[in-house]
Amino acid sequence: MAYQTQKITGIVLKEVKTKESDKIITVLSRELGVINIYVKGAMRLKNKFHSAVSLFAYSEFVVFRSRSSELYQLNEAEVKHVFHRLSENIEYLALAMYMSELVCEVSVPDDMNNEILRLFLNMLHVMCSKRWPVDLCKAAFEMRLMCDTGYRPDLVGCKRCAKYEAELFFFDTENGRIVCNSCQKPYDRGFYIAEMPTVNALRYLAYADLEKMFGFNITGLFKYQLCAICERYILNHTKGEYKTLDFLKSVMTGEENKIEG
Repeated sequence: MAYQTQKITGIVLKEVKTKESDKIITVLSRELGVINIYVKGAMRLKNKFHSAVSLFAYSEFVVFRSRSSELYQLNEAEVKHVFHRLSENIEYLALAMYMSELVCEVSVPDDMNNEILRLFLNMLHVMCSKRWPVDLCKAAFEMRLMCDTGYRPDLVGCKRCAKYEAELFFFDTENGRIVCNSCQKPYDRGFYIAEMPTVNALRYLAYADLEKMFGFNITGLFKYQLCAICERYILNHTKGEYKTLDFLKSVMTGEENKIEG
């Protein structure tokens, strides 16, 4: 039986060894979203597809599948880019693994496949260039991924009085909104402190064009607030526990980089 092939472009998020030399790769693709592809002989170093199907390889694939299976089969593959420099820093490598698990966990809208792929690739480029510290990269990816999967928070102003600027806001990690200090109630739960510089950083991450998203910086206490908010927000709206996040925290250096859940 002849199967119709399809050409896709994407990045390898995960790989699982099956038989002695075969593996299944999970790919975030522009055309089909997140899919699983069976690759025969992929574990052999002499396999012609070895580089194209390696972890975090950005490649062009030709795939096909039968009607009775959700698993795609690989027909051809050509590597476009491999982020070799990730392996030079255990923190960035651990972050890439966490990012991959997040993308595999969330429900990606069909019309956002390309945006999330662009986000992932741009973030890997930033990480390889070491333009941002790992904790800021993590927070930016968490917030933007939430925005692109339907959980963009309302950060225009206080949800109760519409105030745009205040010395102190609180971010509601359950409902994705902010309230000012005057409107915050003692019974509010899941609200994280966000001073004005932190709120401005959240607004930038949520609303800026992707090409401009990496054009700011934040440090000290405000960065700590930002990282705590972004992590809790994504954990509240996904499965809430990630082994890759635990590993990332175990290798991150500096107490300012460690956010308590």
